[in-house]
Amino acid sequence: MDDALEALVLGERKLDRKLVASILSPYVRLDKDTRNIRPLEGWLGLGTDLKILVYLLARKAMVILGLGLETEGAVVSEIARDTQLKLDAVNPVLRNLYAEGILDRAKDRRYFVPNDAIERVKERLEGQNI
Repeated sequence: MDDALEALVLGERKLDRKLVASILSPYVRLDKDTRNIRPLEGWLGLGTDLKILVYLLARKAMVILGLGLETEGAVVSEIARDTQLKLDAVNPVLRNLYAEGILDRAKDRRYFVPNDAIERVKERLEGQNI
């Protein structure tokens, strides 16, 4: 494939692992033994939208690393449970993030962060620290 055309291709192999690690490192750790996402102190300062984005990005990282998750996407109830956010707070935020194109939704109604939106997640997190 031509190098110029290859730059247009999205997918797992185009994922910038260093970027994902830099985004997640202040907020969570990925527990290999329990297959859980462990929040750090930085997590506490995040708003609902940012917690959801970090959580879904952490799921993506766990799938790529082979840490026991079958899919990077999560349904609304999983997101609420795992982030300890109220379900009625999660729903409107997911709809807004989806409408903005930061999240996508699979046919099975699982939300996920598409690879081409990872940079936007980083920008949104940086914007909260201004």
